[in-house]
Amino acid sequence: MIALLLAIGLFSPANQPGCGPEGNAAGGGSPAAALEGTSPNTMGTEALAHRGAAFTLAGEAISLDAVAADAEKFKGQTVKVTGKVASVCRAKGCWMTIAGAKPTSKARITFKDYGFFAPKDADGAMATVEGVVEVKTLPEDERAHLAEDAKASIDTIPKVELRLVATAIEVRRVGH
Repeated sequence: MIALLLAIGLFSPANQPGCGPEGNAAGGGSPAAALEGTSPNTMGTEALAHRGAAFTLAGEAISLDAVAADAEKFKGQTVKVTGKVASVCRAKGCWMTIAGAKPTSKARITFKDYGFFAPKDADGAMATVEGVVEVKTLPEDERAHLAEDAKASIDTIPKVELRLVATAIEVRRVGH
């Protein structure tokens, strides 16, 4: 049931939060704000981009499919997962969404303490993300905020979504 709720509408444009602490589950300060003025925050011609801290979990990443299939089991745990980047915030890169192989395997990635961002041109790339799993029930005010940003009905905003609050990401262009 949770997997179905997570999949419903997560990646439609109406469900992409605005940039800034109020639209980012990582919330808070703005260490990354300096990035906005000094860098385009893109991968450009690079095949690989790493953001955030170094990975701390040993071993291979698990698939997003495994986490999405039993999100409650992983809730609150730090995991390292892989998935395909489905979308990225175009303003700053302050969130991204990734998808697994199964249509129900989707997650929104936010960044711990708003301390780093995803490359804005990472759509379609493969991502490895290390972070804490959340199953977020969106309060009505947040859903309303997202609906307002998207100029859409609140009914188009999911009530529950899978999120990872990332401490590190690595994005690799497909074919590299």
